[in-house]
Amino acid sequence: MAIDTTPASLLSNLTSALTSVRLAIPTETSANAEGISLLDVKNDLLLSYLQNLAFLVIIRLRHDSSDDIIRSEVIKKLGEVRVYLERGVRPLEGKLKYQIDKVVRAANEAVRRGATERASASSEKPSTGPAAHESHSQGSEDERSEVDEDYLNQAVHEPSVGPRAAALLRNASVPLKKDYHSNKSRSSDHSRPGAYKPPRINPTAMPEPSSHRDRDEKPARKRRSQLLDEYIDEEISYAPQSQPSIGSGGTILQQGRGAMSSRDREKERERTAYEERNFTRLPALSKAERKKEKAKSQRDTREVFGGEDWTGLGGLGDRINRTVASGKGRSEGVFERRDKRKRDTVDGPRGDGTVGGVGIGDTFEKRRKILQQRAEKKVRRKG
Repeated sequence: MAIDTTPASLLSNLTSALTSVRLAIPTETSANAEGISLLDVKNDLLLSYLQNLAFLVIIRLRHDSSDDIIRSEVIKKLGEVRVYLERGVRPLEGKLKYQIDKVVRAANEAVRRGATERASASSEKPSTGPAAHESHSQGSEDERSEVDEDYLNQAVHEPSVGPRAAALLRNASVPLKKDYHSNKSRSSDHSRPGAYKPPRINPTAMPEPSSHRDRDEKPARKRRSQLLDEYIDEEISYAPQSQPSIGSGGTILQQGRGAMSSRDREKERERTAYEERNFTRLPALSKAERKKEKAKSQRDTREVFGGEDWTGLGGLGDRINRTVASGKGRSEGVFERRDKRKRDTVDGPRGDGTVGGVGIGDTFEKRRKILQQRAEKKVRRKG
């Protein structure tokens, strides 16, 4: 029988073939809604690459120079698909490899459990009648829902160290009871006021700025360690020291009689960094603050003489004076009263009563004045 090659017959045959192919395709929706779209994109790109590669092979087998334009377009398309695969899909697949493995493992486990349960159910004696058919259909639905629930529970019960497979599921309309409580507690943790506390996955010490560490340390211990470090750096260590250039950055103070210390330079750097980071200018020190800083710098100034540090030794006499000084209501101290009572013991000519010692009658006159003052006070009190 001769094959009809007319265009009408070929068109009708092609239409019937396409119709049969469409009927052969299952009508149920694919698992793309619950799957991973990256793998579908990868499959589509690979299929497109193979299709264009087949076109290129066919064009080269023809050896026709008129197909140069088509060949260049095919080569351009091959390069484009290759870039998508190497620069787009491969890095994303590497980043999502852990999540993909978890999802695939959970899906395989769910399928294996479903097959095991179906095998155990089929080994039992089947019942007859419409009631048995209804119970069998209800059992299959329960089994399918149980398999899906096991799959979701396994995705949720994965270790909290890695990413959760449930985050890849797009169907959020099936809330789990445990997942709901965990989300509720997580949202309450986020809404709780206070400083951010990172999740404790591994025992790791969080880095703290130097200002926080200095604030938490004890002042005495900090002062001792600072003095020891300065002594080691200046007297014992032979390592080269970095010093700022003379006059750079305002290191000269008091009209050239002083220089900024390392602590002052550190404060100045922090101030400059804050101003540059926040695009603002901090106010300058007020007159009272400058006076306070000057007094503090004078107290902290060390008394060095002959290569030795004599700081603190000069304050010994001041402490003694403050100890023996009088109180608030008295104008003179112990030393001043002692000087008044002190008598001149220098020897002089005898008998004149004027040079050296106390004059004749001075003691009597002083005693008389004192008694007279006491008598006047008594009279005023009685009157």
